[in-house]
Amino acid sequence: MKRVALLGSTALFGAGMVATPALAADGIKLGVGGFFRTAYMATFDDDSEGEPGNERNTDGVFSDAEIHFTGSTVLDNGLEVGARVELEGEDNGATGGNDQIDEAWIYFSGGFGELRVGSTDDALTGACILPPGGTTNFSAFSPNQWGANTDGAAGFPALSSNAACVGVDDREDAQKLVYISPSFGGFQLNLSYTPNGGDERHGDGVGPHIGMPLNSDEESRHNFSAYGTYSYEGDGWGLTAGAGGSFEGHVEQSPGADRDEQQFYQTGVNLTFGNFAVGGTFEYYNNLVDFDVGDEVDAWVAGGGVAYTMEAWTFGAQYSHQLAELDGSSNDDFTMDRAVLTANYALGPGIDLDGSVGYTWVDTDSDDVGNLDDYDALEIGIGTAITF
Repeated sequence: MKRVALLGSTALFGAGMVATPALAADGIKLGVGGFFRTAYMATFDDDSEGEPGNERNTDGVFSDAEIHFTGSTVLDNGLEVGARVELEGEDNGATGGNDQIDEAWIYFSGGFGELRVGSTDDALTGACILPPGGTTNFSAFSPNQWGANTDGAAGFPALSSNAACVGVDDREDAQKLVYISPSFGGFQLNLSYTPNGGDERHGDGVGPHIGMPLNSDEESRHNFSAYGTYSYEGDGWGLTAGAGGSFEGHVEQSPGADRDEQQFYQTGVNLTFGNFAVGGTFEYYNNLVDFDVGDEVDAWVAGGGVAYTMEAWTFGAQYSHQLAELDGSSNDDFTMDRAVLTANYALGPGIDLDGSVGYTWVDTDSDDVGNLDDYDALEIGIGTAITF
């Protein structure tokens, strides 16, 4: 009888443990952080009639700022629960609307890894490897500040900058699920799923709602991304490498037209030897643009960089190359090369001064956009990056 009573008491205690909620000593309280980046730049380029630099200003001051509200708490069972909301200084135009919230997501973290839910980057964009040699404001890839007048590429359907860290979502911060695994011997896996590639904000139908989001013409949905990284720290040297892809699951078709799904693939590797770092990166864009009439554009971007740190100074150099090919009736192609020299000085904790001299040159064999032939741009920039 005593044994039966003991078993009964143990069962009741176990049931009580299961039924007891996982409480935290304190609730989530948001703290404030963020950054402010600004730069003065001057660009000297081809600016005659019909050239990309025509009617463009020679110099300017450019700023980018965000306020981050972050907070977390740890429950009695060890589960960490947190949230992050990023408030932009002003609408940057990239979101296609007038909202001032950039990313906003909650997360659950523990021995299983981390699960994020909300508006944030996909797995490839959030974890991809870019080479050393760039600064917060300047680089040869897709930096915070790019002075060459290559936006829109004068009608050629190519990337307007040599971006090498891009996913397939219509809006980069579309609402999604992101899983980040624990690190196993230096290996880590990032996965993400985006139900609707163009839906980020309340106005897109992903806030409080009745019914499901609309499927707009040529909008992607059921997108998936995976990216794996590996890090190793040796005796006086280190290695960081990564590879993965981002894939559109389905594209809503326009009446009487078809657009093929996009698949982007990216890889990168960096090596450090004491104060010296070197690395390279590559991204391939399958179906970057599809014209619904048999013509499509595939593109790739590749490049590398080096950096050397000397006390508070870091000196760097980067080079990137883009090739975009129009397959179909015309078989035109577009190339863009960019080289930069950079310097960064750590003025204090979270306060950097940086500068760059960059040169960008573009060529295309297309008669339709011949005004881009032999386009050249020299950039000079100096900036600051403050993190708080």
